[in-house]
Amino acid sequence: MSKLRTIQDISGTIIRRLICAALLSVICIVTVQPKPATSQATLNIAAIVNDDVISVYDLSQRILLVTAFSNLPNTQQTHQRIAPDVLRRLISEKLRLQEAKRLEIEIEDARIDASIAEIEKKRGIPPGQMSTALEQRGIDPETLRQQVKAELAWVDIVRALFRRLVTISEQEVDDVLQEMQENAGKPEYLLSEIFLAYDEQSRAEVKNQAQQLLQQIKSGASWREIAVNFSESISARSGGDVGWVAPSSLDPALGNSLRNLKVGQVSQPITTDEGVYLLLVRDTRIAEGIGTAKEEVTLGLHQLHLAVPQNASPQAVAQATQNARQLAAGASSCESFAGMAETQGSPSSGYLGEFKLDQLSQQFRNMVAPLNVNEVSQPLRTADGVIVLMVCSRQSESGQDPVAEARAEIERQILNRRLGRMADQHEEKLRRQAFIDIRL
Repeated sequence: MSKLRTIQDISGTIIRRLICAALLSVICIVTVQPKPATSQATLNIAAIVNDDVISVYDLSQRILLVTAFSNLPNTQQTHQRIAPDVLRRLISEKLRLQEAKRLEIEIEDARIDASIAEIEKKRGIPPGQMSTALEQRGIDPETLRQQVKAELAWVDIVRALFRRLVTISEQEVDDVLQEMQENAGKPEYLLSEIFLAYDEQSRAEVKNQAQQLLQQIKSGASWREIAVNFSESISARSGGDVGWVAPSSLDPALGNSLRNLKVGQVSQPITTDEGVYLLLVRDTRIAEGIGTAKEEVTLGLHQLHLAVPQNASPQAVAQATQNARQLAAGASSCESFAGMAETQGSPSSGYLGEFKLDQLSQQFRNMVAPLNVNEVSQPLRTADGVIVLMVCSRQSESGQDPVAEARAEIERQILNRRLGRMADQHEEKLRRQAFIDIRL
């Protein structure tokens, strides 16, 4: 029987055992005695990905890089434990670089240098000294350059293949803005995550891996680097940063756990249908709805008023509300809204003037705070009728439009989530179609 086995032919558990068993001797040789064994390790093959080779030397160098950057103990036990995940990442990077080559995407050295400069800045390494810092730890600087190159290539691949396919409707953004308004006054959490997917592993194995990472973090390992090197969420690229979230916006298992965490606290592994999470709460606050303080925002408001007696029947109120909604829907600008209000509305219709948000009642503030210029509110029943408001102008003392900023951020988040899902699906497709031999 051939010694070669494709990754599709053997289970994830067996792969992990084979790798760990082989690395018991190989890693010791390469990491403990690097100079005499380097050439031999370079010739030894850890895996073949289509036409590309991952050598044992490549694998051991990446293990050293992950250990150093994550502040993990530089021990044989640590090397053996993380080896399967590091090899899986190296295989993914080979697939990404091969896809970039197929699409004729090239990554210039200047972009790699710029990314490494950012890493130097984040890690407090003097500019231009990354190579020296790595060499002092026995790490070939090319190891980091190849990792950065694969990451940059994947960003370009995803943009080239999928960006034009993603469309985000105004209604999707409106729904999120509405949720932000509904969450005003409720707790929010500045959250980071580490996500481990089940993939070919059992739930018990993945939960055990999460528990091991948790122990390493408690022992001083870098959360950010653990997330970058082990998390399988799109947030891994930013060290696991999720941003400000409300518990209600998360999977119930995550939301319930989040409510019990204090600032600086890391959760126990949380099991979901897709995988296992570790959560870190970096800060908490009470949500304001829209990011800019309300006293900074000034709105110009125009009103459509349909008269309805205070003692009108529920049917009459419902009919007036529907009429107001239909009339407002036909106006695309303040000019057309004003004309329609003058001809269809009561004498109480008209331009109301400019108001700071903190001058409005809470009910009115909730109606208009999320709206862009030329957008209308939902109808509101008042003592003498039904009104709809249109925002004709928005100004901020800071010079920025808070709603426009919020909408842009929401669109960015939705875009990143969708591109992330597409990227995961494409990478899984590349893996299924690839010929991958494990040689350890």
